[in-house]
Amino acid sequence: MPDDRRAQAPTPHLRTRPATMLTAIGLCVVIMVIQLVPDIRDLTSNRVAAPVAAGAR
Repeated sequence: MPDDRRAQAPTPHLRTRPATMLTAIGLCVVIMVIQLVPDIRDLTSNRVAAPVAAGAR
């Protein structure tokens, strides 16, 4: 007599909802942008400040 029972599917270890995952990804992107903003400001301020300083002499 064959065994007609189905095997149980393994339960996932992490039960993460899509909204939670998107929130985590969004927070990571925000942190990366916050870290890059000072570098971008430094690059733009150095380019603008150099001609102004030379013209003031």
